[in-house]
Amino acid sequence: MTNYFKLTRYYKYVLIHLVLTAIISLFSVPTIAQKLTPKQSNIIRKTIVRYLEKEANLRVLEAGKAAFLPIGKDTFFNIHGLRYVFKLQGDSAIRLDQSVYHGSNFHRYLFQHDGKMMSLGGYGMFVTNNNLEAFNVEAREWYIVKTTGNKPNSIKGAGLRFGNFVYILNNCIDGNNIEVPRTDIYFYRLDLSNMTWKKFKEFRTENLDLLPNDYFYLKDYVITKGLNNSVIYNLKTQEYLYCNNDAVGIKQFNGYNTSVHNNQLDILLQDSSKIVIKDPQRDIDELWTENKKYAKHLELNPSIWQQYTTELNACIVTLALLIIGGIWLKNHSKNKRADKNTLHPLVYKMIATSKSEFTQDELDEILSIDHMEGESKKTKRHRLLAIIETQYPGLIERQKDSTDKRRFIYVIHQNRV
Repeated sequence: MTNYFKLTRYYKYVLIHLVLTAIISLFSVPTIAQKLTPKQSNIIRKTIVRYLEKEANLRVLEAGKAAFLPIGKDTFFNIHGLRYVFKLQGDSAIRLDQSVYHGSNFHRYLFQHDGKMMSLGGYGMFVTNNNLEAFNVEAREWYIVKTTGNKPNSIKGAGLRFGNFVYILNNCIDGNNIEVPRTDIYFYRLDLSNMTWKKFKEFRTENLDLLPNDYFYLKDYVITKGLNNSVIYNLKTQEYLYCNNDAVGIKQFNGYNTSVHNNQLDILLQDSSKIVIKDPQRDIDELWTENKKYAKHLELNPSIWQQYTTELNACIVTLALLIIGGIWLKNHSKNKRADKNTLHPLVYKMIATSKSEFTQDELDEILSIDHMEGESKKTKRHRLLAIIETQYPGLIERQKDSTDKRRFIYVIHQNRV
């Protein structure tokens, strides 16, 4: 009888535990799944194989937050570059869209807002778009969301979500097979509350030097990978690392062979038997811990000074030079005027008048020789004008009087003083 009561008590506890577990699972939001079951993978590949043919079997599907999107209690799947939307349920992948093949939003940023799946930007069909698109479950199709403000002309960059803001950094202005790709000198912020864009001058030199090849979206990190260097953004601490791909061991990871699971990168390779294996693996949590001392704060609302430091410094230097030059000119002008007063008083008497022309009699009066007789006056005038000409070349010019060719007038060029 005692054993019976013990057994009954045991099953009662088990039953209570199962009920509580069911209640908790019913009301809890599931964490994002970043792995497909073999059946789910097979369903998705069969959907895209008609368009991508052999490439469908080579394409990496598990791309972390770039493919898996939790909305409420559901997990949705959307492979970048295509607009197919699947709902992952149990062991199956249920297709929700009725989209035709597009292939026009590779490297788009995938996120959820207001209970909707959103896709921002992306490259394809030789064009980089700047669309914000939302998936309409009822219509089973994507539609464009209108945005305003300083909208980027094209969006192919690293998307970072903080609160109600989406930031686009390391934006690549693709040459679309016509021009050489280049980095954008701006980064952008989309306010999801009013769908308004704002742009900032990129002031981080490492970002301006980095031309992106791939973007990886992990659980807590976003990686912008270039040919030789990468930027790793920590979404939890709002910091970033600029690192050498070889040094941190991520050089061999790229968009064609890399799957993303939580905070890990896995390379998919084929061994000699053509069996796909995962080797090697890079844990970005470990990478961050190893290099944390080199991390920098990620400033996403820079001041005008931060954005335009070089330009403002140049303006300050130019303004300082202009002020110094103005002061020098002012002092030089004073010194020159002082010279006019001290070097020859006759010159000062000439330029102090408002006249620019003098008759010979007027000039003799200024020279204080008007009281002298003919030849003496002529000799004295010649000597004084020679002295003035030596000190102030071209100041006094003798010209024929147009009214009487027998007489001369003396023109004063004050700019020669």
